[in-house]
Amino acid sequence: MWITIIQFTRWLYKTLNADVRPWQVGLGFTLGALAGLLPPGLAMLCVFVALILVNVHFGSAMFSFGLFRLLAWALQLPLIRPVGAWALELAPRGPLIAAAQSPVLSWLRLDYHDVAGAIALWLMLCLPLFIGTTFLWARFKPALEKRWKNSKLLKWLSKVWLFKGLKYVFIGS
Repeated sequence: MWITIIQFTRWLYKTLNADVRPWQVGLGFTLGALAGLLPPGLAMLCVFVALILVNVHFGSAMFSFGLFRLLAWALQLPLIRPVGAWALELAPRGPLIAAAQSPVLSWLRLDYHDVAGAIALWLMLCLPLFIGTTFLWARFKPALEKRWKNSKLLKWLSKVWLFKGLKYVFIGS
């Protein structure tokens, strides 16, 4: 049983960290931001399903999720809820409200101020987030890899038995 868990962990680690392109990091960061801004519920679950189905860098998505979840907790009352009320006031009443109250889409709670505010705020941020993280990853990844290869701390940690075991579990060598 432990061998199966270790093999699955290796496969997952290699899959999530294999030759990531900058657009995958940018899209993962952007979708993670949406998941972080949304309140817990079916809408957040749908974003996580999209993260799994679309070929994005999962690590950047989880980092972005944590960062924007903290921001959402802090900005819920002063920013997200008023933006949601404003967005719902500006939205065309007929088609949007009818769609939001349809049997399946009503589970996403699109007509709630918190969800509408999170989506409206994300729509304002998504293009700058995507372009910024894509550019930063493309620009700084080679320098980071070079720095990690020459790091004395990483060389020292590679001699510690605990990190040798973790390296065996994740990488297999």
